[in-house]
Amino acid sequence: MSAFPPLFMAAMTRCSEDKLLPLLKSAERFIFLVFRMSQRPSNTKNSHFYRLANSFYFGKDNTTIKSTIGNIDWMTQGESGEGEEYVYHGWFDLKKFQNYVKDQYEKGEGFYSWSGLRYFLFEYELFLQGKAKGNQKVSWSDFNKRKKEDTIEHIYPQTPKDDCWTSVFNEYSKKERKKLLNSLGNLVLLGQSKNSEFQNKCFDFKKKHTNKEGNEVGFFNGAYSEIAVSSYPNWTPTEIENRGAIMFSFLEERWKVDFESWEIDKEELMQLGFLKKEETIEK
Repeated sequence: MSAFPPLFMAAMTRCSEDKLLPLLKSAERFIFLVFRMSQRPSNTKNSHFYRLANSFYFGKDNTTIKSTIGNIDWMTQGESGEGEEYVYHGWFDLKKFQNYVKDQYEKGEGFYSWSGLRYFLFEYELFLQGKAKGNQKVSWSDFNKRKKEDTIEHIYPQTPKDDCWTSVFNEYSKKERKKLLNSLGNLVLLGQSKNSEFQNKCFDFKKKHTNKEGNEVGFFNGAYSEIAVSSYPNWTPTEIENRGAIMFSFLEERWKVDFESWEIDKEELMQLGFLKKEETIEK
């Protein structure tokens, strides 16, 4: 069990609501980066945060809301010194995420099996909602209680039999198609359960079609994530790669992850380097 609830309770008794929000943001960032990305055990630093909650609640060691937030940030990505004296103190480790993703791809599941996928896609939905300045289309309580297959759609489908898919994707090997299937850019949050209706249909059908009741349905009038996907005229490996890059850029900005400082290429994380093979041959 996370040690953050006692810390939140301590903060609620000792500070105003406006000061509580920065604490919640720091804790959320620790949870996502350390547990969901670095894949560390859920009890990581529990004892530390229990002690911190105690110190904050009883005002020990001059512990304030500001120093508490600073402590969480330090445990997330704390750094000290420069050059040979440099020491990284954080529990977030992007290389662990890189290795984890690589393992998932070797199992043939890719990002679809990432434990943080559902939360990430929901946060991305909120980001798109903010850009559109619209009303919320998906609530976390509803999204989280639905089955995974009813909340996340493979745009390029798991059983692509129709010519609209095979004519484009079958130039790649079975292993490469599996990587495209489970790439982050090929996964979209569904505002409502549509999987049984979509099945393995063509992209144009998924974007817009008339259902049995005579209503036009599809990505075009779904969640903000679906609407964004519906703006693409086609769905090919290029679109999967480009959308994946956009989503990684969102991750980088939303949780303050610096891929460059970790010397990790976002394209390598997507595991789609084979898409460049023709360019390499031409050179």
